[in-house]
Amino acid sequence: MYVRASIGTLSLLKFIDVKMDAVPYTAYLLQYGEKGCMARCLFCSQSIVNRSNKIFVSRISWPKIELDKLVESLKKNDVFKRICIQSIVKPGFEEEIYRILKRIREGGVNIPISVATTPIIIDYMYRYRDLGVDFYGIGLDAASPDVFKRMGKPYTWNIYLKFIENAVKIFGWRKVNVHLIYGLGESMVDFIKCMEKIYNIGGEVALFAFTPIRNTKLSNRSQPSLSEYRLIQLIRFLLSKGHRLEELIYIRNGKVFLRNLKDWNEIKYAFLTSGCPYCNRPFYNESPRKIYNYPNIEMVERDRCKIIKDLLDF
Repeated sequence: MYVRASIGTLSLLKFIDVKMDAVPYTAYLLQYGEKGCMARCLFCSQSIVNRSNKIFVSRISWPKIELDKLVESLKKNDVFKRICIQSIVKPGFEEEIYRILKRIREGGVNIPISVATTPIIIDYMYRYRDLGVDFYGIGLDAASPDVFKRMGKPYTWNIYLKFIENAVKIFGWRKVNVHLIYGLGESMVDFIKCMEKIYNIGGEVALFAFTPIRNTKLSNRSQPSLSEYRLIQLIRFLLSKGHRLEELIYIRNGKVFLRNLKDWNEIKYAFLTSGCPYCNRPFYNESPRKIYNYPNIEMVERDRCKIIKDLLDF
């Protein structure tokens, strides 16, 4: 059986030699499909509707590798805090995820595992949990029903929301990371309201910046401004800490205004990559010259003045 692994993952496992400005704390794996994913998401390089090279996910290359070789190396090299297994849509993908999980556990790899899927039948989530999956990822991606439909997402908006609720019941409060991509065409107000909804039903938000990929349907769309993204990051972080939305912002004529800018030592972690524990996805959405999600706190501190300027510019 083959899977894909991010180039950073393969580098730390010594399959390839790549110079990295920041290393991943999580081993990132993706189900393998020769033609990619059967879903029709316009922004995704894996999508069947895009002519993009299927070795890529966002900016990062994910070469295929035999699962047995990968498991053997994971057991020998104690370099990761977590494993993340991401699905694609293809016949039998739910069962294949289960087989991948079982092979990893039978191979003696006992670090925590996250799984990220589209909506699936509930029984499989219980089976994954029984093999030690403790955090679950769900790629809602779009922050409004209208954008969800325009982006070609599989299933429906309501099916996704119900699936998020069911996942929270199975894995627990704040253990379901809902992926949202800022910059797909929704308003900032819609995006913030969607984040609030996810927190209210017990999920967490894993925040991504839209990244144009060559030979996808959205290859000509620009990335969002850093100043807008910094505000979204800050609001997400404060919502995750239990603050109410009305404490953080006010909305006037469809525009969002921050009520106050809190102390740097309180908010600096807002600008790190968000997701499961130890998920830092180095340069998944960005080049080292224009960072949206920082992979470590040292880089945040290095760019402190720039980050604060971006917030104040907004």
